[in-house]
Amino acid sequence: MEREIEHIAIKKIKSKWYEDLFTQWLPDQDHIAFLIKNIIAGEYMAPIVLVKEDDCYYIVNGHHRFYAHAKAGRKNIKSIVILGTFEESEPLRKAEVLLKEYDQKNEYRYQFSGYLDRWAADAEGQKFINKYRPTYSFRLRKFLKKLLGKG
Repeated sequence: MEREIEHIAIKKIKSKWYEDLFTQWLPDQDHIAFLIKNIIAGEYMAPIVLVKEDDCYYIVNGHHRFYAHAKAGRKNIKSIVILGTFEESEPLRKAEVLLKEYDQKNEYRYQFSGYLDRWAADAEGQKFINKYRPTYSFRLRKFLKKLLGKG
């Protein structure tokens, strides 16, 4: 299956969930700062996945990477544009959510979540390390939130 990487202008990309992603969405700012640091350092980042409808592209997978690229002042972002409409991409989006939920319940033992990221990275011959994998700091943060009653 051919997966062509395109560099799409940030200003042509939108989210179906937010009219203005930058004022209505509140992603984890530590994660965004981590992504921006990696973008500036030139670290590898998997392309985001989009669908094109009319003159606009909608994010199927990659809201955090898109947000970080825009905040880092980038004009374009590596993308894979899949065929179909946003509505037709629903099974992909649902599958990602279900895989992440399963991983969370099993403390990321099997690393199923992030399938679309691995698929996109493979298009460039890259390996993708699951961004959701638990680390010592992840477990410690989870423990502290539970201890302090914030999670």
